[in-house]
Parts: sequence; structure tokens; C-alpha cells
Amino acid sequence: MKTRKPKNYLRSYRLRWGLSQGELAKLLGWKRAEVISRIEKKIRQPTLKLVIACFILFGAPAAELFPDISASIETDVMARVWEMYEKIQGDPSRKTRMKIELLEGAIERAKQRKHAPGS
Repeated sequence: MKTRKPKNYLRSYRLRWGLSQGELAKLLGWKRAEVISRIEKKIRQPTLKLVIACFILFGAPAAELFPDISASIETDVMARVWEMYEKIQGDPSRKTRMKIELLEGAIERAKQRKHAPGS
């Protein structure tokens, strides 16, 4: 069975603005177009530097450019959020209340993303 490669929209954004792979590579701080080619072909995952540079250049958040990677990271983080949230319930300390506030905020944002149009 063939595995599905992660979805990304880097090529779509690049083409929308009429950029070659070499031009995009240069704008994002790389010397060679192969970096862009490998990411577009899903051979290589984007680095944090590339994701932030794309956000600056295109104004597109990571979740929009690289939705599969973003969703996978969210799943992993939210599993750990829920684990900690359950573990610290019942501790009345100020420090724990601060942690609960952070975790509840993350849970609420995750719920909003799930119910957002296009999700």
C-alpha cells in the first residue's frame, strides 16, 4: 500500500506570485533551488526557518502552508495538554491555577480551529 505524502502548498504560493524555485530559495535565505524542490515534492520537511520565512514573505501561517505537518503536531501537543490537565486537577496552588489557565486556553483554541470554516 502506497503511503500518502504530507500535503503542503508551498508550490501553489510560489506559482501564485510567479516565483521560480531559485528565486524563492534566494528570498528565503538559501543559495540553491533544490531546497525548495525537495520541500515541494515532500521529500524533505520544512525547517522552522523556512516556515517563518514563508510567513513573513507570503503572510500565510504554517497551518495554511503545511496543513498535514501542522495537524500532526497539534495532535501530539494536545494529547500532552490533556494528559497534564487531567494530572494536575485538584491542586489548589497558584502555580497550578496558572498552568490550568494555559492548558484551558490551548484546549479552547484547538476547539475553535476544529470548528473554523475550512477545517
